[in-house]
Amino acid sequence: MKQQIQKNLNQPKEPSWRQYAKLTVGSESRRALLAHELVTGLLGGFPGALGLWMRRKCYPRLFASCGRGLIVGRNATLRGTGKIRIGKNVAMDENVVLDARGDEAEIVIGDGTLISRNTIIRSRNGKVVIGAGSDIGANCILATDSRLEVGNQVLVAAFSYLIAGGNHVIDDPTTPIIEQGFQSRGGIVIEDDVWLGSHAAVMDGVTIGSGAVIGAHSLVNKSLPGRCVAWGVPARKQRER
Repeated sequence: MKQQIQKNLNQPKEPSWRQYAKLTVGSESRRALLAHELVTGLLGGFPGALGLWMRRKCYPRLFASCGRGLIVGRNATLRGTGKIRIGKNVAMDENVVLDARGDEAEIVIGDGTLISRNTIIRSRNGKVVIGAGSDIGANCILATDSRLEVGNQVLVAAFSYLIAGGNHVIDDPTTPIIEQGFQSRGGIVIEDDVWLGSHAAVMDGVTIGSGAVIGAHSLVNKSLPGRCVAWGVPARKQRER
């Protein structure tokens, strides 16, 4: 079995524009595709305050829903916009990627959240939810093919890596791993008021309780309780706040 993204891009009986539309706007709507191409093509790289102002006015129309006060930096990549919901006063810095692929994909970003530059948020037939007032640092990857929930007022420092799902099946040694599909261990839940240090990696099946602090360069492969301070490879509770 090929990965789903490869299947979506290689349908010989389907017109190429329709395949592109599914990837880009999440539907087969020519109108939505045309609007997306015009808005992102003309305004995506437009510099300065004028570019920010024009994206604030025009980009909200691309999403399934979007509150007031959106800020989008230059060269953001948006895929599956019809499956993305944005709250009020959300800010996305330059080169952010929001990628919602598949019929069941959904990305929800809460009010007042900041997504810093070069960060990738990807849903592949899963759901990503980022709560209100959270701060996702630069060069992070948040991805799922099941469930990834980040609570309210969560700090995720730069270069952090949250991967909920995407665990390749390896049971059959006679079949290439890439063809064996995926399995999920239940996704990731980061509760409210958590701080993940720089370069932290959180693996599938993990819950981090409210108020926890995770040290830089930690590998979190097991759930951790609320209000703990933890670090290490793998991360272990060191003390309580």
